[in-house]
Amino acid sequence: MLKNVVNFLTCTILASTLVLTQGFLAGSPLFSNDGVAVALTQAEKQQKRTARSVARAAKSAKKAKELAEAAKKFVETAEKAAEKAVMAVSEAEKAAMRAERAAKEAAEVAAKAEKEAEEEAKQQAEERAEQAE
Repeated sequence: MLKNVVNFLTCTILASTLVLTQGFLAGSPLFSNDGVAVALTQAEKQQKRTARSVARAAKSAKKAKELAEAAKKFVETAEKAAEKAVMAVSEAEKAAMRAERAAKEAAEVAAKAEKEAEEEAKQQAEERAEQAE
């Protein structure tokens, strides 16, 4: 088993060495910067920053639009609630006026009944006085 491991490592190292040597002898570099800008110009840097800023601004605008729509819905809901509150106050005022009228009528009926009771009591007292004589 040790012999197999040594053979495998030897073959791997030999193959790697041959591949790397062939690459250097052929003149192709191990690492290449072809197609990669090494240094960006000032204008390119500014363009990159501007693109990032535009992307952030677009994201912020989208979020602001969503918030504006939510605020609009909230305002509409608040307006509806205010209208319902006004209607409820109006109904409460009407109910209070009806209750006041009913109380006034009840007071008038009670006063009338009291007056009639007094007259009847006075009449009965007079009849007793006449009978007593």
